[in-house]
Amino acid sequence: MTLTDIVQELQTERGLSAGSIKLLEDRGFEEPEYARLNEILQIGRQTFSESRTTNWVQKEIELGDALEITEGRYHSLVERFHDISSEQALVQGRMKFAVEYVIALSDELVNQIPVNALVRRKFTDDEKLTLRSIYKTFSVQDYLAVKLIERKTDHDVVSANTWATIRAQQLGFDESLMRRIVHFARTSDDVNANVTGNLYMKAIAEWTSTVSDLLRALIDKAKKHRNVTCIAETHGQPAQLDALEHIYANLAMQLVKHLEPLVSPHLFMLEGKIAGATGTDVDMKAAFPQLKTFDLYHEIITHVFGLGHYELGMDQSSTYAKFSQFLDVMTNVGLVMQKAATDVWLYASNGMLAKANPKGVSGSSAMPQKINPYFAEGAEAALAIAEGMTLPIKRMLVAYRTQGDLRRSFTLREAFHPVMLSIIGMKRLTKELERYEPDIIGIETAIYQQGPKIASSAVQSYLRAHGVEDAYDGLKDIVMKPVVKPSEVIDYVDGLVRDKRIDRRVGDSVKDMLFSVMDMDGNLDYLLKGTSFIDAVIHKMHKGNADVEHRKHLLGNAISQTEEVIDSITTNTRQALQRYRDIYQLD
Repeated sequence: MTLTDIVQELQTERGLSAGSIKLLEDRGFEEPEYARLNEILQIGRQTFSESRTTNWVQKEIELGDALEITEGRYHSLVERFHDISSEQALVQGRMKFAVEYVIALSDELVNQIPVNALVRRKFTDDEKLTLRSIYKTFSVQDYLAVKLIERKTDHDVVSANTWATIRAQQLGFDESLMRRIVHFARTSDDVNANVTGNLYMKAIAEWTSTVSDLLRALIDKAKKHRNVTCIAETHGQPAQLDALEHIYANLAMQLVKHLEPLVSPHLFMLEGKIAGATGTDVDMKAAFPQLKTFDLYHEIITHVFGLGHYELGMDQSSTYAKFSQFLDVMTNVGLVMQKAATDVWLYASNGMLAKANPKGVSGSSAMPQKINPYFAEGAEAALAIAEGMTLPIKRMLVAYRTQGDLRRSFTLREAFHPVMLSIIGMKRLTKELERYEPDIIGIETAIYQQGPKIASSAVQSYLRAHGVEDAYDGLKDIVMKPVVKPSEVIDYVDGLVRDKRIDRRVGDSVKDMLFSVMDMDGNLDYLLKGTSFIDAVIHKMHKGNADVEHRKHLLGNAISQTEEVIDSITTNTRQALQRYRDIYQLD
């Protein structure tokens, strides 16, 4: 076909007007581009969601051929990002801005300046519905057309505006009007600040929903393991007696502390702006000096794109402070979760936690006895990598050059990546938490072996409170040895009673503390011998571990404080996190 034939077919069969052809010519179209556009307009108006394969074999092939993990191995954990972080989502958002700006500008101009040369009347309600169908029925065809135009313009926003103008013409709108009013007095970051802001709010919604699930898992663990006593460590060494519920609840509370900006009564919102190339809105002021623009811009920024209105102190790239704050929250939460992943690893290594693997799951390819904490290890890696990516992203967005530069364009496309890695890390950690249960026999064995040591701080404080001023040093000489026999501590206490430094009542109280963490019934010997009543021994050790009343003087406020933590992290906290997904739903 000749160029004339192709153009004629575009006009007669595809609905393009002479004005649209002229617009494409101005964008540099020649015969190859017109031919390809004609081909694109014959493929039908299938959405991206409809175009994704549902064939499981093809899906597996695509995952195996993916270039990186968020599209490959861990795709199922972040697949909703197809409509958030993809190029097609960005193009659709730009077309949405083009349409909504045309509608809002026409309304405001006619209201304030009824007689003007730009628009003569408002769009009717039916016309607005038709215009909005341009982005609401956004298709693969639209995306391909925009990308074809971009090959000639080398400008993504110009390309989206061009196709929005042509689509409006196809739907019966005056081509001259649309070419005048689309993107009138605007700059590309007026578009992108709002479009990417909205997409990142959707990404934040996915992230907060994942955090909410992780928070629920920690609280559920704290509730499930009430009255499981264990050894707390500091500096990698046994320190004092603690409760497992206290450990889980503390992690949950640390999460909540770092989440405060997102769970406050006021919704955390990224900011958008409409202010022209350098923040002065000079183009609009030059065209319509008397036009009051606040309501016009506010409507688009807040109601259409769901963002806070950044109004004062503007230039081209000034709206990313809030996004930087979110990255800080994400990083801090990630650090807490790296700690949690490391702690799971340590607790699994020292026998405090044991992993239940489903039938058929292998912990090691060579060592059948091993059940590795691979979800926790992978979570730690994902969260650490996400952390490392955030500072360069913040630097590009916050320390921009003069009034703005396009490093932000590349950066904002890539900044979804650490958010996805953070989500992957948290989902893996949540799954790991669900698989690990306390190993009561391992925990009690450690308590029996370390009993005099982990009781020593409470014992020496109790003795000093009853007049034994050198109790710390006296106990230190005993418990600093590699192996401490319970009888050594008992002899020390009996000596204090014998020397009348404490009365027998105080001595008995100290012994009661010690007996609560000592193997008074020889349970470990029975376990090692493998006696016929081993089940009864195991039952006794489980019962002893849960006897928090007997161990209360060594637990301090671990139990009561945990109850307060659980009560303070009410369903309101999780609801505050979930509201983002309710508000910023995917189209």
